[in-house]
Amino acid sequence: MSNEQTSQEEPEEQASDFHPELQPFDAQQKELISHYLFSRTAYGLAAATLENNLNVPLDHYQQKRLFYRDISDLAHFRRNFFDSVGSFLQYSFETTYQLEVWDRQFHSKYDYSQSELRQAGLCTVKMGTAVETITYGKLGFKVRRSFEIEHEHLFGTKSQFYVAGKQVPWVDGLMLLQRQLKEHTLWLKGFILKIEDFT
Repeated sequence: MSNEQTSQEEPEEQASDFHPELQPFDAQQKELISHYLFSRTAYGLAAATLENNLNVPLDHYQQKRLFYRDISDLAHFRRNFFDSVGSFLQYSFETTYQLEVWDRQFHSKYDYSQSELRQAGLCTVKMGTAVETITYGKLGFKVRRSFEIEHEHLFGTKSQFYVAGKQVPWVDGLMLLQRQLKEHTLWLKGFILKIEDFT
């Protein structure tokens, strides 16, 4: 009898020891989780509808950075970029970053460097244009992406590649960049990252 009691109590002790910080949900927490799950379901349905319309996975557009939710989304992405791959580029190739934003509603212009991306994240523009430029100082290369801003959302309109100040076709520019970087990084040699991840 005492053996049975011990074996019945053990699972409860193990369960509480496994996640001691977890408590049963209260009514407010259940409501918040329900709202979160509803939002995820709605997002999934919207993404599926969009992918059917685009005929390609949504990831294709996101990986090529063809749209952002707003300027803060772009700034957040670039801050992460400069904490990882961009950090290597800055150290090895003297890479710099510039974000220019034109607000058509208030006829204003804002400029942000890589060190000012936190401030850029606070910038709200409903209608206008944004242009980000990455300059690979030691290589003489420059990548420029332009976005149209509508209802705060950024939609990619143009991607340009410059070598020694002259524009070259995008794919040719990426191939030149890949050739230069392949000598310096195992990330490309090992196919861990794609060349566009360095732009």
